[in-house]
Amino acid sequence: MNISEQLRPIFAPRSVAVIGASGVPFKWGNDVILSMQTAGYQGTIYPINPREEKILGLPVYRTVLDVPDPIDLAVVSIRAEQVPQAMRECIQKGIKGAVLITAGFAETGSRGQALQEEVTRIARQGGIRFVGPNCMGIYSAAANLNLSLPGEVPKGSIGFISQSGTFGGIFARAAASRGCGLSSFISAGNQADLDAADYLEYLANDPETKVVVMYVEGLRDGKKLFNAGRKIAGQKPVIIYKAGKNQSIARVTLSHTASIAGEDRVFDAMCRQAGFIRVDELLSLLDAAAILTRQPLPGGNRMGILGTGGLCVVLADTCVSMGMEVPELKEEHVKFIVSDLEFPPHAPAPRNPVDFAGSNRTALQEAGVLNKMAQLDYIDGLICNTPITWADFSGSSAVEQEKLLIRAAELLTAIPQKLGKPVVTVGLNGIAFSNELIVKAMDAAGITSYNTPEAAARAMATLVQYAEIKRRFAKAS
Repeated sequence: MNISEQLRPIFAPRSVAVIGASGVPFKWGNDVILSMQTAGYQGTIYPINPREEKILGLPVYRTVLDVPDPIDLAVVSIRAEQVPQAMRECIQKGIKGAVLITAGFAETGSRGQALQEEVTRIARQGGIRFVGPNCMGIYSAAANLNLSLPGEVPKGSIGFISQSGTFGGIFARAAASRGCGLSSFISAGNQADLDAADYLEYLANDPETKVVVMYVEGLRDGKKLFNAGRKIAGQKPVIIYKAGKNQSIARVTLSHTASIAGEDRVFDAMCRQAGFIRVDELLSLLDAAAILTRQPLPGGNRMGILGTGGLCVVLADTCVSMGMEVPELKEEHVKFIVSDLEFPPHAPAPRNPVDFAGSNRTALQEAGVLNKMAQLDYIDGLICNTPITWADFSGSSAVEQEKLLIRAAELLTAIPQKLGKPVVTVGLNGIAFSNELIVKAMDAAGITSYNTPEAAARAMATLVQYAEIKRRFAKAS
């Protein structure tokens, strides 16, 4: 049985038993059921508690053995010392998947480690796969199954594997602000049975997942993760952030999820060889995932830049620092770029970057320049300021203004959608100077506005890096 079949009862269960269900608000055994109901889970929920009769409108059973119907998944939130017996009952019932939210195992020391080994041994003898222990649950968009994330979770194409449950909620909210959503979230916990490599292999075969994001503190089996990465990297990007770079804080990761941090140089080399995209800042996980789900991959690393003054300088400098090129425009293309455009006489010649030198210009003028640059075969991607529209409203009627904005939006969105080249923008003042029509068009085309030129260049560099990884794996196959 492959990993997709083994994990189906966990990520697409037809029924869920909550062992340790509670009628007390804000307890785990209550929150889990409420989260499933709120998310619209369509399967059957069986609360398990020997002292309750009804919880959140559902009839309660003393044990899973008392439930008359089959159960796919057990969610366990009881005292650690009670988990072995609960696992035996799950096996007797024929349950094939479990999520062990309960803490008090290997992360607490030798006694907890022994208890964790006992639970794992019971599960493996009985043929049940489990997430955790010491985790905050999972989210599966395909099943409307939410065991962990607060509030409404936007559905999308990012699969997030994390050794921190807290980061799941943070990431989901931040992804929504970027116009992205999750296909799944896995709080891996201590990884006593299933580990990051298993989840990675599962998401590699998941048609709803386009990008995999990982937060890791340590590896249980580095070789296994490496092999899983090699299988997926040529098909889907894998972005990874590893905490515990410094050996001096190894005790922190050990007490959090029983993880051994390992030597960072070895991990970095493994990422390069496996085809993982490693990021050094936590929120860069989101920026990298967002751009990879919303923009096409570039054919190379040559960037076209449009802006004004210092923005052009910073963007060009940052691009080169990140391994990209900013090629000078050929003479015949300089004329092509500014044709039908009243280019400011005091501005430098548009050699790339194209610098408007602080002059008033319209969104249509900017979009026209960008579209022409995108047509050049030696420009692989575009980075620009968020189109400015304050000058679009002078000397024309409201109808004419709207026509200009619609045309600007068409030219801008054609770059990724028709010309197949990625676009990212910089809005140092947010997008306050952009018309709502332009903003909506950008969002529909997956064009994201970043707050700083460095963030915009880093996002583009992510696209370049994964395009190179994909080409490398294609040659090797």
